[in-house]
Amino acid sequence: EIERRLRSPTPIVMAIGTGRTLKAAIEQLPPMECPQHKVVSLTGNISPDGSAAFYNVIFTMADRVKARSFPMPLPVIASSPQEREMLLSQPMIQPTLALAAEADVTFVGIGDLGPKAPLYEDGFISESELKALQKAGGVAEIVGWVFDREGRMIEGITNDRVSSASLPSREKSLVIALAMGERKLPGILAAVNRRLVNGLITDERTAAALLAAS
Repeated sequence: EIERRLRSPTPIVMAIGTGRTLKAAIEQLPPMECPQHKVVSLTGNISPDGSAAFYNVIFTMADRVKARSFPMPLPVIASSPQEREMLLSQPMIQPTLALAAEADVTFVGIGDLGPKAPLYEDGFISESELKALQKAGGVAEIVGWVFDREGRMIEGITNDRVSSASLPSREKSLVIALAMGERKLPGILAAVNRRLVNGLITDERTAAALLAAS
C-alpha cells in the first residue's frame, strides 16, 4: 500500500509514524524515484540520551525512496511541558508541523502499553511512568500519544510532554494503522472505534479477533 501511494504520479504528502511493524514494512520497499512527493515524520527522532531513535523510520525511508523528506528534529518526549512548547514553537519546526497536518495519507504503528511497551523498552519513559499510564487506564499509544480502551487520550503524565505532531484529520485524509497481535487488540479496537485511525492493515488472525471483540 505504501509503495502504491508512492508510485502515484500525482504529488502527495505522506506522513509517517514510527514502530517496529512500520520499519519492517519500509525496509521491504524497492528503491524508488519519487521527487514529486513529500514524506514527513509525525514524531521526533531523538532518544533521551541524545541518540537517534532506532524505530523512527523517516531516515530508513529516505534511504530507499528519493522523495523530499522532512524529519522532526525533536526528542520523542520532552523533559517538561514547558520544554515541549518551546521546542514546538521554533521557526524551523513550524513548517514541518504544518506539512504534517496537510498529509493526504498517513501510516502509523500502534504500540501496546503492557510490560514490554515499546515506549518503555526503547527508553522513552521510565518504569514509574509506564505504571502511572497503566493505572490511568492507558492501553496503547500512537506516535507517543497514550489512550485508553475507549480511545480517549490520557491526561497529563507523559501526554503533556509528547513532541509529536497531532494526527492528521481523519475527516479529510486517510490515517492507516499497521498493527497485529493479541497484545495490541485493545489498542487497535480503541483506535478504530474512536476513529483515531480510519484505515487498518493487519493479519487475518488479528482481524478475526477484532471482529469477534466488536
